[in-house]
Amino acid sequence: NKNFVMYLQPKVDMRDGSLIGAEALVRGIDEKGELISPSQFIESMEKDGGIRELDFFMLESVLRQLSRWKSEGLDPVNVSVNISRYTLFNPTVLASILAIYSHYPEIPMEQVKLEITETAGDVEKTTLAGIVEEFRKFGIGFELDDFGSRYANVSIFSNIKFNTIKLDRSLINDLAENEISRILVENIASICNNFGMVCVAEGVETEKQKEVLLNAGCIYGQGYY
Repeated sequence: NKNFVMYLQPKVDMRDGSLIGAEALVRGIDEKGELISPSQFIESMEKDGGIRELDFFMLESVLRQLSRWKSEGLDPVNVSVNISRYTLFNPTVLASILAIYSHYPEIPMEQVKLEITETAGDVEKTTLAGIVEEFRKFGIGFELDDFGSRYANVSIFSNIKFNTIKLDRSLINDLAENEISRILVENIASICNNFGMVCVAEGVETEKQKEVLLNAGCIYGQGYY
């Protein structure tokens, strides 16, 4: 608890700027109290197994914050939290997550979504689909993070029902100048809209990106803009 802290990045409806949710982001803290980027510690924690405890710490941090807001009478906010593939594919993970949820019965399970990256799809698709469906039985939904970060993993996109598809910032960076990126975003947003999934663009940093995304049918975004 002394070495990590949770930040929340808003997800907004880009049509009017209204809040639709947030993503929980972890940051490390060094001995001087300075913030450390996850890129400096996630890989080593994946190797030594510490990532599992970090994932659970972040989930509990989200639930604790939501519980605090609820007790203060604030409107409920949907929050997504990242879960690593190393944690997700552990056979005891569901029991562990349900145990954490049991400490916060006042928070509906549907209010918190688990984010997995596109690389989680490198495993057998039926394995991932089975895990997602098992969690769904308990009201826990999933978001597919970083979609399009390496390639458009159409297989994972088409065979597993996610609540949300998040477009990787690599698709958004040159969106205003890259016609292929615009067509990709337009088609992905259309599929999401037709099949009841939310499409969120990550890394939105300019007014022009926002305008192009809205014209392409992607109305939700998050990023420094």
